[in-house]
Amino acid sequence: MIPYLLEEDVALDLATKGKHSALSKIAVRIARRAGLDEQMVLHSLWRSECHGSTGLGRGVATPHALFDTISSPVASFARLHRPIDFGGPDDDPVDIVYTLVWPRSAVSAFLPALSQVCRVLRMPRTREGLQQAQSAARC
Repeated sequence: MIPYLLEEDVALDLATKGKHSALSKIAVRIARRAGLDEQMVLHSLWRSECHGSTGLGRGVATPHALFDTISSPVASFARLHRPIDFGGPDDDPVDIVYTLVWPRSAVSAFLPALSQVCRVLRMPRTREGLQQAQSAARC
């Protein structure tokens, strides 16, 4: 349903205490999958977030970062146990977090890919399906 996402990249009802906690837990998952250092992933995601919120609105955020040391995209989907403030344009708390790390060597394809993900996540039917999914296979 969502591009670049494998079933093992999905975390349903992830418990977090806020934005940093959510990004930290997501960074661990991505680092393991991509063979990256957890702190490096967290730092890159947080740095991107500090340049402007990745909250899209309607309860969705799309943290992202570019890396020199990966050769293919890695994604993570987390449905949060409790919505958190992500500083989105509508001030709605976020419960859907789709994170994408991308190889810097393929930077020209990054924005079109992120745009595609955002279009999919903006569809009400998609968001509702993700919010109600009972298993990772449904994402």
